[in-house]
Amino acid sequence: MTIAAPVDVVWAAYTAAVGIPDVAGAPDTRAAGCARCGHTTAAMSPVGQVISRRFTGYESWTNLAGRSLCQVCVWAYRHRSLRTDAHIVTRDPVTLTPANPALLHQVFSTSVGTDTAVIAPLRPGRKHLLPDARWGTVTVDDTSLTWSAADAHRLAVLRRLRAHGFAETMLRDDTPAYPVLSRVDADQWPQVFDDWHHLAPWRQATPWFEVGLRASR
Repeated sequence: MTIAAPVDVVWAAYTAAVGIPDVAGAPDTRAAGCARCGHTTAAMSPVGQVISRRFTGYESWTNLAGRSLCQVCVWAYRHRSLRTDAHIVTRDPVTLTPANPALLHQVFSTSVGTDTAVIAPLRPGRKHLLPDARWGTVTVDDTSLTWSAADAHRLAVLRRLRAHGFAETMLRDDTPAYPVLSRVDADQWPQVFDDWHHLAPWRQATPWFEVGLRASR
């Protein structure tokens, strides 16, 4: 199944996981629409029954005059695995797929296109990520990232270095750890140092590095 380009990532994920939402038509007033997406469904839930008073993720809400959440947005906030596990959402066709490191590596081996959205909780359970997800981006705990061809190349570099035995903590250092480097054939040292240099931009951009590490495990 394919849906139109403007469709929200949350609605696409719900359609893939649950089915086509039971839309109730345009709300009579803004207050009657969903506080997050502005739409109405046959079942609506008061905001206070879905989120706690400590909730701070209002940045993605489009209708702050709304007093309720639609069944789609309620699902996005209550479906626990969306807070704990990485997922990939696509809209052509419409899919929602839990993503282990192998699948993340497959997706991140090229740039993330405009028909794909990825959520990757770096601290599982800490935040609701799906409501903030956007097409063409990777949503992590505190921000959304673009994933370019250059990032795909850095992921390949990261995997190559890990295959040599460099641990995640070592990869954050400015130079390769000699105890590991000494076990690498000397004729491969130029490649190791070149690879190390290519990871430099990620060392200054922690979210990309964290996502790359997760996709290389």
